[in-house]
Amino acid sequence: MDLTSQIPRLQTRSKQGHSLLRGSRTAIASADQVLMASWMGWFQDLGQLVAAATTEEECLQRLQTTDANLLICTDQLEGGNGPSLVRRAKQNNPSLKALLLVQRPILRTILQAIDAPCDGLCSHQNVGMGGVTAALTAMESDGTYHDAVIADVLRHGRLGRTASGAIPPELSLKEEDVLRGLCKGMSNQDIADSLVVSIDTVKSHIGSLLRKLQANNRTHAVVVAFQQGLIEIPTQPPRWNP
Repeated sequence: MDLTSQIPRLQTRSKQGHSLLRGSRTAIASADQVLMASWMGWFQDLGQLVAAATTEEECLQRLQTTDANLLICTDQLEGGNGPSLVRRAKQNNPSLKALLLVQRPILRTILQAIDAPCDGLCSHQNVGMGGVTAALTAMESDGTYHDAVIADVLRHGRLGRTASGAIPPELSLKEEDVLRGLCKGMSNQDIADSLVVSIDTVKSHIGSLLRKLQANNRTHAVVVAFQQGLIEIPTQPPRWNP
């Protein structure tokens, strides 16, 4: 594939990504040591890279001794796996932002990553095509990000599960609107603004959704929505404001 024509766009996106990382203290983890080496070079004269490891346990140990606020990892590690690393890291530090680069985009891995919860999911093939920058931009604005490949896997999984005969819960039109906003990674205030209702109304609808979906939290509600085919996932990822 000839990517020459894409050089200016990719260089611009790379510079944007650099600006987003300058204020972060980042930990990275992957079984791919070539990828790790390229990341270390990427962070030169950029944000602070405070930890680098190839296993889940090693990365967790480093996270406990640093004040990292951003974790970038792959799903495949030499020991453990990315979704488990994110889940355990967030148990220790709930404010930690996590971007998972999915090397094997299968439904089980993606659902585990959403449940962890990962703030951004980028398929491995989109890493060098602006996917990381798009994900970081979404995360910077307190949103979540799933690229088009991830969305397609979720859609196909949804269609397969719909045929299982499970009866989905009955949601009101407003609850569906709020659930759609949650699946797009929108904040309560963003949902309230888009629906022209108060933030207390949005919170009330979320509480009702959690009861009807038997979900533990809003992230779990998104997982259930994907599993039960309650929401149509867009082909293209949403646009996010830096």
